[in-house]
Amino acid sequence: MLILSFFLSPFLLVVAQEPQLVLPIGHTGKINDAEFSPDGKLVVTASEDGSAKLWGVENGYLLHELKGHALWLDMAKFSPACKSDPTGGKYILTASNDNTAKIWLTKSGKLLSTLKGATGMKQLGNGGIWINAGFSPDSKYVVTASDAQFDNGKLQIWETATGRIVRIVKTSPDIRSAPVFSPDSKSIMVITGAKTTAWCDIVSGNLTPLKKGDQPVIDSVVFSPDRKYFLTIERNENSSTISTTVYIKDAQSRKTVLVLPDTLSYTNIARFSPDGKMIVTGNDDNLANIWRLPSGKSIQTLTGHTSHIDESLFSRDGKFILSYANSEDSIPIAWDLSTGKPIKKFNGDVYDISSTFNRWVGDGDSIATYWNDSLPKTTRRKGALAAAFFNVAEISPNGKYVVTAEGTWDNDVRLWDAAAGRLLTTLKGHTGVVSSAHFSYDGRMIITAAFDDSARVWDTKTGKLLFKLDGHQAGVKKAQFSPDANYIITTCRDNSMNLWDAKTRKLVYTFFIVDSTDYLGKIPTGYYQSSTGAAKLLHYVTRDLQVISFEQLDVKYNRPDKVLEAIGNKDTTLIKSYRKAYEKRIKRLGIDTSSFKDGYGVPQSGFENREMIEADPERKTKELTLHIKGTDSSYQLDRFNVWVNEVPVYGQRGFSIRKRSSNSFDTTIRIGLSQGENRIETSVFNENGTESYRMPLIVNYSPPTPQKVMTRFIGIGIDHFADAQYDLRYSAKDIRDLSLKLKEKYGDAIIIDTLFNEKVTVSNIKALKQKLMQTTDNDKVIIAYSGHGMLSRDYDYYLSTYAVNFEQPEQNGLSYDDLENLLDSIPARKKLMLIDACHSGEVDKDELVTIGQTIDSMKLKRGLKPVRYRDDEKHLGLKNSFELMQSVFVNVGKSTGATIISAAAGTQFALERNDLENGVFTYSILEAMKNYPSLKISELKRIVGERVEQLTNGLQKPTSRNETIAVDWEVW
Repeated sequence: MLILSFFLSPFLLVVAQEPQLVLPIGHTGKINDAEFSPDGKLVVTASEDGSAKLWGVENGYLLHELKGHALWLDMAKFSPACKSDPTGGKYILTASNDNTAKIWLTKSGKLLSTLKGATGMKQLGNGGIWINAGFSPDSKYVVTASDAQFDNGKLQIWETATGRIVRIVKTSPDIRSAPVFSPDSKSIMVITGAKTTAWCDIVSGNLTPLKKGDQPVIDSVVFSPDRKYFLTIERNENSSTISTTVYIKDAQSRKTVLVLPDTLSYTNIARFSPDGKMIVTGNDDNLANIWRLPSGKSIQTLTGHTSHIDESLFSRDGKFILSYANSEDSIPIAWDLSTGKPIKKFNGDVYDISSTFNRWVGDGDSIATYWNDSLPKTTRRKGALAAAFFNVAEISPNGKYVVTAEGTWDNDVRLWDAAAGRLLTTLKGHTGVVSSAHFSYDGRMIITAAFDDSARVWDTKTGKLLFKLDGHQAGVKKAQFSPDANYIITTCRDNSMNLWDAKTRKLVYTFFIVDSTDYLGKIPTGYYQSSTGAAKLLHYVTRDLQVISFEQLDVKYNRPDKVLEAIGNKDTTLIKSYRKAYEKRIKRLGIDTSSFKDGYGVPQSGFENREMIEADPERKTKELTLHIKGTDSSYQLDRFNVWVNEVPVYGQRGFSIRKRSSNSFDTTIRIGLSQGENRIETSVFNENGTESYRMPLIVNYSPPTPQKVMTRFIGIGIDHFADAQYDLRYSAKDIRDLSLKLKEKYGDAIIIDTLFNEKVTVSNIKALKQKLMQTTDNDKVIIAYSGHGMLSRDYDYYLSTYAVNFEQPEQNGLSYDDLENLLDSIPARKKLMLIDACHSGEVDKDELVTIGQTIDSMKLKRGLKPVRYRDDEKHLGLKNSFELMQSVFVNVGKSTGATIISAAAGTQFALERNDLENGVFTYSILEAMKNYPSLKISELKRIVGERVEQLTNGLQKPTSRNETIAVDWEVW
């Protein structure tokens, strides 16, 4: 299955000797080009946000962002497969309206060279210059040409490896389309606006016309994969209509061998399939057409776009087509050729960051500036200022000066006398379009920002450059001083914001907005803080483009305490709380932080047969063979595990290899695949407890006959006890009501087992494991418990049974570990546990104290002793560091792969309300089942959590003991 997130844009954190951290956020401009790599494993996209992006095809992960162009990108191409690069794709070529092309190394994302058009940036004009470029078939050369009339039809040929120009060939003016090499790399096809299409001999520079004079204009030329044929889209114009015809021509004789039937619509794009047996065309009628070769017969029409199609291309295996339109309201669509139906629409919200201390407004007759603390100031344009063209303008605080920038015409900033309209000085230095210019609040300095990735600070009186700030990689949109001039804020086209110390001129902090609630911020040392929602989006990319799950390096670098300290936060209590929360996380994970000192040394492991599996990710057979190897140069290995959709195949503890007393292991196992997508990972642990990186492997299993999915519901409800003074009213009813509702939802696809009151014993509950072992890996399991929850004197958590000793719950009580063990190592991979009981959230045993008195308003039963966190210095204010740990960090402990939602925090009581006739937590679940036809795990957690807090006026807040990160399945 083709999975690509074409609206994603990354935030990159480079860590020395370690993988690169990527936070996908969102392209901030339209996509102008997209292409598969020759081996079909990668896709590169080019956007109007000035960047190109590299994606993994099967896993959908963002691998690199290629940033450095000053204006929008028109194209991005991989180098072809050739003798020196059999699989192809060693290089990526991008071309931009800034009149440059750039060559990048695909694997590292490193910029190799910049190829400049014959015309300089200063002659760009408002719209920029469209530069065209392409590789030769042997990948040794790149040809570029721009549509600037100043270039007079010059083709420039460059050496790919060095970026050295080797020849300039003069052709006809006004080159209209990308020049294309012939199969032997000795000549180039050129299309010009003079209705001339010709072959240009590279050595002699001679032109051999292919089309000339009053013949149709050729809009596009594309070669077939075997280079034996090429197609042209030729435009026929008369006084009333414009039509197009697609021709297929022999590459050697250049004679027409086939004409595609007229679609009665203007054809914008045409591409060959990888095997050369089909052609896809994109048209102005919002349709894409598939044609069979050599017959030229139309075999399929793809409908679904809402505007004309500007790009259609095949996947490398020829099974899919990606198409999109170059318009604001259109989205890319991936199509399955076997059905002609869309398999994915790449929707995505784009969030724009704009952080300013003041703002300006300019119009044709006057300039107005609006300040946060005063009325707007306005000056009429006079003298030379009245005749000047500008996109950027601001008045100085004292009204004496005006600073302007003229957008794309040049890269200069001008300072004017506001009263006389006289030009005082020109501030030169930017090499990209100037996007903003602002005075400091005292007017003594001017700060400018440009798409050359820099901000510059100038002395207002002398016009002298004081200093330059470099750090963004996608064009600076805005730069401004803080009111006290101690800090500078810059915002970038990639949605990042940098905070700088104006005195030291050093970067203090980078902030990234993911959406309306999620964020990530980092400091130059590599430490970061983020919302848990943003953390779930993170992943790492290694030097060889392998993807690693974020959690492992997150353990080292997710340090809110260090970030707050670095940016000068004065709340020492808050910083101490975050630090203690981090320390508790490390303790629970059993991480040896001494390994952090000289780089995060970890064992290594992986699937030795990864490439073979990735070559055939669409599986029809259930069993998959995995060849796993692991090594550690420093420590002996302790255990390994395999995860499928975040569920450990060998349980929480993994498979022990300690007895081997070895630094390496090599094994082959077979696992069963779940129907649909399988996210498979493996890792090895050394004797220190340090885990190797997990590199996800995506496999899709589509059985010939869809497999039946059953849901197993186990309900445990207890409201009558051997010691009757602890009786409840609604716990058994909670479970009965849930059973009935789930039966309504699932019908015959659910099996229900329940235990009530006298039947609720430790042995009966443990025996349920045998029933759960009968599930399949496609099944869902839901366990619900409703009753008392208690903390022992050591603050260990127990759930009530019929015969529990409420004063000493370790006697006949059900330990939480025993309840969770029901879900460990069972075949089912979609697992949910709901606990409606007091103290069901996790607690920090070191910080709890028992409260001597009961709380009358709660009407607590005798023996259920309330607890709270200490009020001494250890508590540190804010909230307990244990709860803070759970709210800040996503993974804080080992997991069975189940999501466990608790009715109340560790120090809270789960409440019953007579008017609801259920526990508040269970009532909220039942209400959600009534109001929502379907809900995923994350939605259930959010909706029920909000409703419980609302019904209890904040006295009860559901929490998650564990949750899956990447897998979010439908509960009903």
